[in-house]
Amino acid sequence: MLKNAFIILFLCFDINCQSNKDLYNGQYNTRPDGSEARLPKPGDNNYRTYLYNNRRYGADPSRYNPYNPNINQPGGFPYNPLNTNPLDDQFKYNTNIDPNNPDAIFPGVLGGWREDLQGRERRDSRQLKRDIFVNTNYGQVQGFKVYLYDNPDPNSGYRPWPPRQHPGWQLLQAVDWGPACPQPVRYTGATKGIRDMDEDCLYLNIFSPNTEAGATAQKYPVMVYIHGGQFSSGASNLFPAHMLAGFYNVVVVSLNYRLGALGFLSTSDENSPGNYGMLDQIMALRWVRDNIEPFNGDPNSITLFGPGAGAASAGLLALHPQTSHIVSRVIAQSGSALADWALIEDKFRVQNTSLVFGRLLGCPIDSSWKLVNCLRQGRSFYELGNAEFQPQVGFIPWGPVLENNFTYPGDEWYEGWRARDWTFLQTKPEDLITARTFNPALRYMTGVTTQEAAYVLYNNESLAPGYEISEQWFDQKVRELVLRYNYTLNPREVYDAVRYMYTYHPDPHNLTAIRDQYVHLLSDFLYRAPTDKMVKLLLEQNVPVYMYVMNTTVEAYRWPAWRQYAHGIEGVFLTGAPFMDQEFFPRRLRVDRQAWTPNDRNMSHFFMKAYSDFARFGNPTRSRILGVHFELAQAGQLRYLNLNTTFNSSIQLNYRQTELAFWTVYMPNVIGRMVPTYPPITESDRLYEGDIFMVPELTEGGIDNDTAARSRDNIYEYRDVPLKRPHTPQTLTRTLSQPVTLQSSRPPSEASTGSALSLKESTVSRAPAPVPRTRSRTQIVHGVPQTTV
Repeated sequence: MLKNAFIILFLCFDINCQSNKDLYNGQYNTRPDGSEARLPKPGDNNYRTYLYNNRRYGADPSRYNPYNPNINQPGGFPYNPLNTNPLDDQFKYNTNIDPNNPDAIFPGVLGGWREDLQGRERRDSRQLKRDIFVNTNYGQVQGFKVYLYDNPDPNSGYRPWPPRQHPGWQLLQAVDWGPACPQPVRYTGATKGIRDMDEDCLYLNIFSPNTEAGATAQKYPVMVYIHGGQFSSGASNLFPAHMLAGFYNVVVVSLNYRLGALGFLSTSDENSPGNYGMLDQIMALRWVRDNIEPFNGDPNSITLFGPGAGAASAGLLALHPQTSHIVSRVIAQSGSALADWALIEDKFRVQNTSLVFGRLLGCPIDSSWKLVNCLRQGRSFYELGNAEFQPQVGFIPWGPVLENNFTYPGDEWYEGWRARDWTFLQTKPEDLITARTFNPALRYMTGVTTQEAAYVLYNNESLAPGYEISEQWFDQKVRELVLRYNYTLNPREVYDAVRYMYTYHPDPHNLTAIRDQYVHLLSDFLYRAPTDKMVKLLLEQNVPVYMYVMNTTVEAYRWPAWRQYAHGIEGVFLTGAPFMDQEFFPRRLRVDRQAWTPNDRNMSHFFMKAYSDFARFGNPTRSRILGVHFELAQAGQLRYLNLNTTFNSSIQLNYRQTELAFWTVYMPNVIGRMVPTYPPITESDRLYEGDIFMVPELTEGGIDNDTAARSRDNIYEYRDVPLKRPHTPQTLTRTLSQPVTLQSSRPPSEASTGSALSLKESTVSRAPAPVPRTRSRTQIVHGVPQTTV
């Protein structure tokens, strides 16, 4: 029986949220003059203690910033005569919206402690209760960070594995943020907001305005936040929901799910079907439905929302037969379940990705079992999370996979799991919409920005500092795009069509226009066109849909004009950042409180109010918000709210329909698209089935299901067979100028002459005739093995 658990982190119940750090760290216990603050002791008045990971957390109410008590007081706080900051007085909102919850406090105050000043208490919140206990189906929770599911322990040989329910506990003291799931280190650190990373990462955070049992007869709507990050990065703690929950009386849940190879590695067979990150989300969603009532959440009113990959996940879960009945609302921010990157429908593409990844980490790839066994037992989570490469086909290497003709472990193969625990999705989302597998009460809201893909340029440091691009650079990127998506029937015609559509014809040589058009090209292809397709399919099924286009920015950040309306910008407003303690955000996003403008504060309240009203009523503007309102989209009249500022927004029709139809109608139906082909992992002399590369059955090449045993009796025995020889990671310099050449470990005389492995069929297929194979050299270029001839 496995002991490891998929863990849930309950953070911030009752807005008296605990997010504590080590009390003994001198950084948090010194006055500005350098003298040491007195630590509380048992028996002191107002002494509170929590034990977590052998650390004690307490509070010293007399030591909260006595030199400037209001320096970080959230905007909109109940009037304090000591506060003379005019910016804080401009926005006064009644925090006690719920008459049955008179003790509701302003969010941004973590149970009286700020994240960076643990052990010191705000004067405004000294009277608030500290000891919070909530009963769940799994046991009692103190503080709000709780174990939820079993997270398969890699040390037990169960990586990657589906999650399972936690057996329960008596009392769990949950007083700390959980670690993020393994991901590339460039996304972690204090400046990025991810301080801890561990494979034991399956936590969720709960933000509730009130947890008093029976305090209110009306349950709060539940909003579940799924973070973005292209299924390879991100964490739930990057979305502090204190303001959203406290201002507008909703229960907010944010969750972690496994990322990258640990979450989505797939060999399309029983060794690793994949989609573990999505199975994590399904398990979390079920847990919320079954346990949210003690936090005064309504299990019958659950809204999913999130940006990018989070939006795509929300759409997939709303259509998934196992979770569609749970989801009554979806808010998709700059993402769609119908995007090419949201669901990989070609299993041979994911097989190839797994092969390239295994080769990158020095694992054998001649069979799926050896590959998975090496990654499971021979590599650390740091190695798995930090290995990055650019796929030859598609936008991102990892993501949900359509399980078309997959095989799964049998019911009796592993104790604690059955075959159904491994399955995610076997039907295309378009077909699920047509079949109306979604909740009959589903309502959908979605939005995009006018500069979605500007981050692609900003992340290219070679373009700094001006980020200007030439015509030649633009042409090269268009060619790469055409080849990456394998429009191999007529690539020249596809290139010409894309080039024509996204040329600024009034002045084709204008560098600013070229940059803007490139941003539009990627924004349309990756985000807007899939969003438009999703909206139209839902409207055909009479699903109410609201749309918006972000044409306003966070003025406090003072971003340059070409990337002011960036991907995911709504998250800044949704967290109530203009009113929140800046310590809740990554250092790169922190700004002085004086920098927030009236428009920033207005937009923040607009988004929190619109999102919470949509979760509560299914209408984002049941009443106008600062003069702004939404209208339902209709087939043929795609109304959307064009958000400039709260005083300069308007309802408009049919956003960029010509450009979006170019991707959803013209490209698939007129130009045509071949079945993608893949670079061979090793050399082969012959081509079969016309356009499909055949991979020879060398020791280091190809992929085959080598798990010969299928019965309960010997599957464990077969799985435990050690590798014949150790494989050590190899450092690969993935540059065109310095390719790394790898020699096959198998002498040419031993090369197989009787069979070749086809990625197209995922089975061993016999060659027409024995043909000696003498070439076995392989080069790794940009992380993808290329054959040398």
